[in-house]
Amino acid sequence: APMQQQWGQPMFMGYMPMQATPQQWGQPMAVGFVPVQMEPWQAMPQQWGQPIPMAQPMLAGFASVPGQMAPVNGMYGVAGPEDDAGVRKGGRRKGDQKGKGGRKGKSSGKGKQEEAPKPGVSITRCSAGDFTRLQDLWACREGRGEVLAAWKVDNPLLVYEFKQRRDQLKYTLGREADALEGFHGSHPSNILSICEGGFDKGRRSGQVYGAGEYFANDPTVSINYSRGGEYMLVCRLILGVESSDMDNANGDHIWVPEKGYYVVREPTQILPQFIIKFDKNICIDMCHEVVVCPNLERVLACDYTTKKADDIVPVRQQRPCVMVREAASVLWIGFLHAHLSDTRLHQDVTAFLQQHASEYLKLAKIQIVKGFYKKAHVILHTPMPRALVHHLNSAPFFEDGEERTVCVEDAHGSPGQKCPRTIAGYCRGQNLRYTHPCFCDHGHRRTAYARVSLEPIDLDGAKGAEICGRFMSSAPFCDGNPKIVGINAIKNDALSDLHEEYRHYLRTKHPEEPVAQELYHGTNNLILDVLYQHGLQPPSDTQASESCPVSGGKGLCTTLCDNTCSHCTKRHEWDKCHMFGLGIYLADMAQKSHRYVSHPQCTLGRQTYRMILCSVLGKAFQIEGHLLERDAMHDIVNVRALDEEALDEMIEPCRTCGTSAVSADNREGSAEKSDLLLVKGLGGRSRPGFSVVNSEFIAFHPAQCLPKYEIVYKLEP
Repeated sequence: APMQQQWGQPMFMGYMPMQATPQQWGQPMAVGFVPVQMEPWQAMPQQWGQPIPMAQPMLAGFASVPGQMAPVNGMYGVAGPEDDAGVRKGGRRKGDQKGKGGRKGKSSGKGKQEEAPKPGVSITRCSAGDFTRLQDLWACREGRGEVLAAWKVDNPLLVYEFKQRRDQLKYTLGREADALEGFHGSHPSNILSICEGGFDKGRRSGQVYGAGEYFANDPTVSINYSRGGEYMLVCRLILGVESSDMDNANGDHIWVPEKGYYVVREPTQILPQFIIKFDKNICIDMCHEVVVCPNLERVLACDYTTKKADDIVPVRQQRPCVMVREAASVLWIGFLHAHLSDTRLHQDVTAFLQQHASEYLKLAKIQIVKGFYKKAHVILHTPMPRALVHHLNSAPFFEDGEERTVCVEDAHGSPGQKCPRTIAGYCRGQNLRYTHPCFCDHGHRRTAYARVSLEPIDLDGAKGAEICGRFMSSAPFCDGNPKIVGINAIKNDALSDLHEEYRHYLRTKHPEEPVAQELYHGTNNLILDVLYQHGLQPPSDTQASESCPVSGGKGLCTTLCDNTCSHCTKRHEWDKCHMFGLGIYLADMAQKSHRYVSHPQCTLGRQTYRMILCSVLGKAFQIEGHLLERDAMHDIVNVRALDEEALDEMIEPCRTCGTSAVSADNREGSAEKSDLLLVKGLGGRSRPGFSVVNSEFIAFHPAQCLPKYEIVYKLEP
């Protein structure tokens, strides 16, 4: 029907679909419409030609046509014969074959169906951050002895099957499946075969507490099943519905609380993540003869892989430079071929700038960054004028000896430009004014119309018991003994999708499946509804203004607004806050996060506190030492900013007790190879204001941290 307004403008009428045409979910609708009389307040917020958000609140009316686009329970879906919505909450339609995802977005290759990867596994020694976390997990679960060494296991095919099963459980449960880590002991000769092919139903034995694979909450239990070996597996488990019979047939797992066993029915719900080596003297104490597997020892002695080399991916067509600001203080150069080494590309970028802009290369820092492609960030000591930046786009660039041209752009962006740095719907520079701002257009948040619901978790179930046990292990708190009165699973499909996109980004960056861990976040309880809808946000470098309608009146020291707010304009200065950067602070101890919980709910004189338990993705870059100045790291806005030179200027390394070396010797290359910071607690060796007693983690991207559980608790004297 003839339209009443221009294409690309907001729609101020309602329309009834006449003839839908097949297309991918999340793609623009190619349909015809007939006008329907509607009230002005029923106008749609979408732009014509833009995708209609799936699983978003419906803000306009449509007349239902069977089998075509129609409102279903206030959500967009398909009214078909399969079910009420026709679209699985996990992202695929019913009837889709296993392994063919249906989500739109970066995580699924921009609408392409994900293919099963080829078999192969890599086993590499853990980073310092992962090793510290595994030591803490062992101690928290009250394991005997200590962890002596650890290796990271990455098997893309097992990861793929694990993800498919996780999506199935998400559809069944209507929310993200519960996940936890379990220890598994086995004869040393079995360790490598499990890492390569996963668990095999045909090799099960015993099955005293039900049918499935057995995992322990307490690693000491798993030592008995290591059959004299010095190694065991740490596996990621996903749990759906608990079974009520020994056959494990009417659910997918059995929880044996008196033994601390997790019995998991399907091998696809198990992902081997780490091999850990424990003190063999424990085996002797338990009257086990020490057993050695020469093949396993050979594999662990060096980096081991059976993965096939990735195909060389050609870079995309060079995009035009749109810089409009007078000068650039940071350059973005891309795209560069991902298969070339960082060293090779660093040399090529240096030679390029030396030839065409030598006067600006002095004191400049060049960082090679990897995503789907590689690119270079050049931090200039002297800002480069716009005319020269544009000229560099046509200058010859030699990449590994081959002549081509590259896009050179102002890394801080230009007004009116669609942000090219967005990852999972977020750009770190969008709420920064003074440190590393981005002045591009960022559009609306994808969580703007997200729906949030809370679902109670059984405190006696497998996940409930694991959360309670870990939470209470750090009691008492500084101001009383905590008592958990409830745990709620936080359901937000929009945040879950962004979290999955960020997982895919990290998998491409490294490339291996990123580690997921659950960490606590304590914060102002007055803003929890905002965090549950939009996710945890890295703080701005700008103060919150009391006159601001968004950020004022909440007792905040940094603004919730982006860098276009006309109220919040004053720079945020160090005030005994953000010791290790402007990031999202998390902890592996509830006692530590409780110190940051403020504004609890007060009823009849009793205060009720709420703390968030988050799923956090990525490899941790460990810092072990003391700040040289109290505010030395306050303005750090991402991990990438911590190159070796910056660390030497900010941190005095601390030598740990025992055999561990100085932390700087344990760094896994540059900080660019990591995704979040782990500031290691120094206990009694800490210096107030310069280091911390207990460890803390700092993330810098909202989609990196998914709020999964709300822990509700009170304090007893």
